[in-house]
Amino acid sequence: MLNFFSHFSSICRPYSSIIRSYRMSSELNLFIFDFDETLSIRASSDPIEELVHDKKKLNLNDINDRYEKLHHCWNIRMNEVHERLAQQGIQTEQIIEAFRTIELSPGVDDLFRNIYMKNGRIVIMSNACDLVIKECLQAQNLFQYIHKIESNPVRQIYPIIIIDEYEKPLQTTCKICEPNLCKGSIIDKYRDKNKFNKIIFIGDGDNDVCAALRLNKNDIVFAKHDEKDNTKIYPMYNILKNQYFHQLKTELFIWNTMKDIQEILKMKNIL
Repeated sequence: MLNFFSHFSSICRPYSSIIRSYRMSSELNLFIFDFDETLSIRASSDPIEELVHDKKKLNLNDINDRYEKLHHCWNIRMNEVHERLAQQGIQTEQIIEAFRTIELSPGVDDLFRNIYMKNGRIVIMSNACDLVIKECLQAQNLFQYIHKIESNPVRQIYPIIIIDEYEKPLQTTCKICEPNLCKGSIIDKYRDKNKFNKIIFIGDGDNDVCAALRLNKNDIVFAKHDEKDNTKIYPMYNILKNQYFHQLKTELFIWNTMKDIQEILKMKNIL
């Protein structure tokens, strides 16, 4: 256990100790990525819920009902899942290992390297949790490219993983985002504290809409959409197109894999 905590501390060390220092300039671009079903192909909760062969034993319907009708906080939902997993004999080490096997969108590695070479900053903004993202990216040798992870923090690892809210106290001003994390406010924070040439935001879900609406005319937003497969619906694109298109101030591009994003950024001479 001590060895694991030592490992966790090492991947949580200050960014300045592992990433080169960036020279602030008017040409510095900020790339903000959602994680679940954006960087990752599936939701990060899927592989840990699959650790139990009979998923009925997790009573996910009850957990999801409380999430959708009562508290609306993803971290609380996942804490309940972790508790049910423990009741089924699943150990923390098994959950951590499942995080490390999360499959990423094709082209992530090349895209991250090219952003890094162009002196761009990469921020992961997710309603999952920091531990999931760190373990996944560390396992795939991509964590070195990350400037910051903005996500719900893990407070406890043993005996059961407990995730705290990103927002304390819970936010009540944004009606689009969940109470535990408003992505639009994070966009505002980076804009207020830094002089970026552009903010490029990449997402897929309904909780990415607020962030897109906070972008300015000079920025870019990418919403996931599979033109070849209409059976898979990614809410961000449909909501922006059908409900908020006239409020959107920036360019909107669609993408299906990270390769698409890289092609568009090269076409626009950003990479």
